[in-house]
Amino acid sequence: MSTWKFSCETKDSIPLPPEYTFPQAFNYLNPECNSFYILEAPNGSYLQCGGSKERCTVEWRSFHGKKYDHFVLGKRDGPEAETKIEMSDGGVTVLEREVFRHWEAIDLFKRFFSGAEFPDDIVLRKVNL
Repeated sequence: MSTWKFSCETKDSIPLPPEYTFPQAFNYLNPECNSFYILEAPNGSYLQCGGSKERCTVEWRSFHGKKYDHFVLGKRDGPEAETKIEMSDGGVTVLEREVFRHWEAIDLFKRFFSGAEFPDDIVLRKVNL
């Protein structure tokens, strides 16, 4: 892959900024019929968001050659209790501190797309798939 790719559950290809914006796209985040967005970098790494505008989760797969690390993003402070994020395929279980509002996910997508670091208050929990 040599270019960025932005897609969702209902569209295989969404125009990238500046032609289309992440806030425009995420306005359609819906746990019943359009429950995820994926932004894939040229190297295969990607950021994905799933859930609803009120409760979503963000995961990052970071490739290093043919190997990768997979992380769930979360806030540094917050409850460690498990909670379910509803999605069209049934959903996923994450920690309460790993639940975002869609505008927080939009900021993370903007940063990933521009090559900026995630904010200091964001922590990564490595997961094995």
